[in-house]
Amino acid sequence: MEKTITALFDTSEEVEAARASAREVGAAAEKISVCRAYEPRPFAGKNTLAGIGVGAAAGTVAGLGASVLSGAGMTSWIGPLTGLIGGAVAGAIIGGFLDLNAAHSEPQRRWLFTVSTDENLTGPTAKRLKRCGGERVSVE
Repeated sequence: MEKTITALFDTSEEVEAARASAREVGAAAEKISVCRAYEPRPFAGKNTLAGIGVGAAAGTVAGLGASVLSGAGMTSWIGPLTGLIGGAVAGAIIGGFLDLNAAHSEPQRRWLFTVSTDENLTGPTAKRLKRCGGERVSVE
């Protein structure tokens, strides 16, 4: 029974190495297919979370400093609390814009490599594709 192995590669050099490696294992040249694949960049939210943390910390320190400098001393909690909330909101907004910009950037260009082989060759072929730099190698 024939199985199909798929893998993603970043460079054409990796694709050519994978093609040669699959041929060495015994895959027929007409059973190998390569095409360009485009992956959209996911919205990760990392900058938003970092912005909240940094903004909250900076706002708290600024609010604490303002309370001390104004003479209210350490007993006033309004300054640090206001700084915490304001800083977290400002950091979330700035980080969110950075994340949104990254999500709408150009998609990642990769190579999609597929090879159909006999069932007993799938294991060795998949291992070789991984060694050539293949990612998300799957057998179906």
